[in-house]
Amino acid sequence: MNFLAQLSLLIRSLEFFFHFHLLTGLVTFIGVAIPLRKHLARYRHRSASAERIPFECFNAPEVSILIPVFNEGRHIIRGVNAALASDYPNHRVVVINDGSTDITMALLERHYQLQETQFEQRHILGKSDIRRILSSRLDARLIVIDKPHSGKADTLNVALDTVTSPVVCCMDADSIIMPEALGKLMSRFIDEPALVAVGGAISPGNGIVIRERLPTRLSGRIPILLGVQIIEYLRSMTTWRTGWSYLNGLLIIGGALTAFRRDAMVKVGGYSANTCTEDLDMILTLHSYHLERDLNYFIWTVPDVICWTRAPVSLDRLRSQRIRWMTGALQCISKHRSLAYNRRNMFLGWISFPHFVFIEAAAPLIELAGLFCLVAAALTGLLSVQALVIYGLMVYVIVGLMSWCAIVMNNDFIRSYPTIGGLLRVGLIGLLEPIGYRQRDAFWRLQAWWCWSRGERVAWR
Repeated sequence: MNFLAQLSLLIRSLEFFFHFHLLTGLVTFIGVAIPLRKHLARYRHRSASAERIPFECFNAPEVSILIPVFNEGRHIIRGVNAALASDYPNHRVVVINDGSTDITMALLERHYQLQETQFEQRHILGKSDIRRILSSRLDARLIVIDKPHSGKADTLNVALDTVTSPVVCCMDADSIIMPEALGKLMSRFIDEPALVAVGGAISPGNGIVIRERLPTRLSGRIPILLGVQIIEYLRSMTTWRTGWSYLNGLLIIGGALTAFRRDAMVKVGGYSANTCTEDLDMILTLHSYHLERDLNYFIWTVPDVICWTRAPVSLDRLRSQRIRWMTGALQCISKHRSLAYNRRNMFLGWISFPHFVFIEAAAPLIELAGLFCLVAAALTGLLSVQALVIYGLMVYVIVGLMSWCAIVMNNDFIRSYPTIGGLLRVGLIGLLEPIGYRQRDAFWRLQAWWCWSRGERVAWR
């Protein structure tokens, strides 16, 4: 067999594999999207009824909003103000300064008139010593913990040692939540005692302002880089995760807004510093802990709780984010590989976790290898130009279909586009994603595979 025949056989074999990968992703999307429509219809009805639990009429459980910060001087005041503005009547806001070297602490002390308070530190989960704890003269619900820099995982563990509330809500410093968000999250814990974690829908908040309790995007055209990320968040962090949640196979909750039962976090030893995506690691750890002990539990994402977070506006910062996300995902997959084919949760073990590995984590390897094989086959004459164009259009249509489905299904919950024109503009940007941007994103995630294989550490910031 000559070289050309061997190459042809190799390419044909890989072609079947690429087709299988693409078909599996499409079938999974349809399988998640069909029940998700009914699930979202239920939430639309619930939102339209303006149903609200009167927490102020009974002894509502206390919630601590934990906000770890490291050099977040540009966004910290806006994020803390949004957390303090919550409608929920029994909550406190705990800001943990992880040794910031910018003006973060100075801004907090000046804006909220902080004063030092007496405290007794408990070393249960956290390893760092607390320098001081401060409270606000303006709002007694605000507490600031000042500590040396030790990373996000240990920073959150120090906060878990400090608070005593039965539920904690972890937020990013540059995130904004709506006033009703905390109450909606708490209603899930009240409705379902076996719920251990619940997250909200995450969407880029660049250019978003809150006017009369409603999010409004400032006038002006949406940059292409931001528009593409909006599509990604709608498709991945809202549609996919809500669908997996409905099917009881959710593996990822966005770290920008997640509420946990504190005792569940303490039982698993708090956040681990062994991965650079501590939020993903925590969810998988909770799955492993409860499945190993055959305990009844639920982990959900709900679409009617919106968290607006700042998305990267430069390619360099976006690259850094995607490398960190993928490196962390690979670390967590390796750490929690026992979840694969777990018989105590058949859907999670046999569908959700393998999908996460094969469709999401392995995607950059498969996508770039597929692109290389297509180009090589076309250059060597093993594949006609017509077939190359048809295959490319098929992939383009599938990705575009997923993006538009995400826009349509989530428009009832994430209304940041005051006009149809703005919504269509984002949709048109989504059609540009498969051309250039997706390949660049796959290359960045391939770099993360290299970092993970070499055991390189990826910093929080």
